[in-house]
Amino acid sequence: MSDLEDSYFDIVIVGAGAQGLIAAKTYLQLSSNNPVLILNSNKTIGGVWAKKNCCPGLKTNNQLSTFEFTDFNILEVCPGMYAETFDLSKRVRFGCKVTTAEHLLGRGWKLTVTPANGGHDVAKIDAVDTVEKDNESSTTVFARKLIVASGLTSAPMPVSIPSAATFTPPLLTFGDFRHDATQILEDPNIKHGAVYGGAKSAHDAVYAFASRKKKVTWIIRASGHGPIYMSPSHTYMGPLKVWVEPLVFTRLLTWMSPCIWGDSDGFGSVRRWLHGTRVGRWVVKHYWKKMGAGIITQTGLKTKGPEIKKLLPKEEAFWYGTGTSILNYDTDIYHFLQNGTVKVVIKDIESLEAKRVVLTGGEGVGVDALICSTGWRWDSGIDFLPKNEDANLGIPSTRYNDDQKQKWQELDSQADKEILSPFPMLATGPGIREDDRVIPEPKSTSVAATAAADNPNLSAEPEKQRHEPYTPWRLFRGIAPPANPHRDLVFPGMMLTHQTILRYEIAALWAYAYLNTALSPFPQLALGNNHNEPPLRENESTEEEKLQASLVAVRHGAL
Repeated sequence: MSDLEDSYFDIVIVGAGAQGLIAAKTYLQLSSNNPVLILNSNKTIGGVWAKKNCCPGLKTNNQLSTFEFTDFNILEVCPGMYAETFDLSKRVRFGCKVTTAEHLLGRGWKLTVTPANGGHDVAKIDAVDTVEKDNESSTTVFARKLIVASGLTSAPMPVSIPSAATFTPPLLTFGDFRHDATQILEDPNIKHGAVYGGAKSAHDAVYAFASRKKKVTWIIRASGHGPIYMSPSHTYMGPLKVWVEPLVFTRLLTWMSPCIWGDSDGFGSVRRWLHGTRVGRWVVKHYWKKMGAGIITQTGLKTKGPEIKKLLPKEEAFWYGTGTSILNYDTDIYHFLQNGTVKVVIKDIESLEAKRVVLTGGEGVGVDALICSTGWRWDSGIDFLPKNEDANLGIPSTRYNDDQKQKWQELDSQADKEILSPFPMLATGPGIREDDRVIPEPKSTSVAATAAADNPNLSAEPEKQRHEPYTPWRLFRGIAPPANPHRDLVFPGMMLTHQTILRYEIAALWAYAYLNTALSPFPQLALGNNHNEPPLRENESTEEEKLQASLVAVRHGAL
């Protein structure tokens, strides 16, 4: 790595999925002379839709139109082609994971970058400092502004099951199953797989095993939120047969959904009547009850046998939001439950043994592989420094001090009043349990699927874990930190929506305006430990920064 030198960039973007690519394209279109670097932990472009992340038979629930770019032909679209068209590929460094981001208040960010997924391309980054640690290189990169576009479904939740390290068969999260599915599914020695979870990814894993004539024990936590609604492509609402996928974009459904920004559509009075009056709330409840009942009737969850009945959702459809999915498999997944290929068990996993899954109550199930579809880490995966800035940045954290905790409790209470007043139905929901806000500490940041004690998908042993719940994301407009006067950091992809690409494009434009102080000033929250140095304007770069930017531009051409 003797060629590493002078790594200063105007913008560093973390992630080369759709959001990262759109953010880079937008920024370069509006500021073409600024050096931009995209750091991607994967070896390919595309994020969750990169080829290596798509297991056999994987299909999206979204309509084709929801993946349309406003300036790119959807029929030709793939992440690599999009990157080539807008000259982004040369700006991407693959196999590079940002592990820490230190805020140099008023002067940007100092990033620590290490190899990820077996990546060796860190050497391609011009860096001011490189150190060796645990046989891996660590490179320092500086950015005046940072765009974290890693999204909410990039890193699976680490497996947190007692004695998991003693389990000898393949033990994978669904995130790694996507990579290794072909090897697992074609292995003749794997005849009985176990799947842990009740979401769409669990359905996908169950179908992948069962459709290849492998037996499946489908384990769904009794202590969890249960299975989700899986709808046919068309369902009935009274006498009307409706197409489910485009239904979520109709005006009627938006009125039935509580949204604090709903008045922007010009029909605020309709939504206020539906959610603010007893008669209106009866209409909303009846609508969602009919919707859920229609799905249950069509799929036969109550009538096709005891195994299928175990997949009945616990709550009304109103509470599932984007979690409701489509039965988009080539054959009927419920057929495998009827013929005995799949057995559903509603219990928690108590522990793992050499080749057995031990369930609550002591029942053991011998399996040849275990896939844990237990969700995704919702944090950014980056350790932000200094640690007392977490509350100001609005990121998930366990590091709030007492003053910050008290301040956010006051703000949360105020927000509850403002939201529950127009939408009182939200006060009666299933809620979020404290355990749902715990992120187990992984043993390693690398991603691989191996057995026993070297499996990096495992968390530390439960008795050694940090069980303090994480705070939620708290971002202005769902993008910007609530108390960062420097305007040098955004998280444009930390929101789940069916209109993925359209929101990404809007978020990229908003983020550019925010980062370049083109938006009107907005109030900054006073959260403590907030350093109020004024943000740098575009023409206030130091001579050193101008020189470093020039060096990078010369070395990389358009970079």
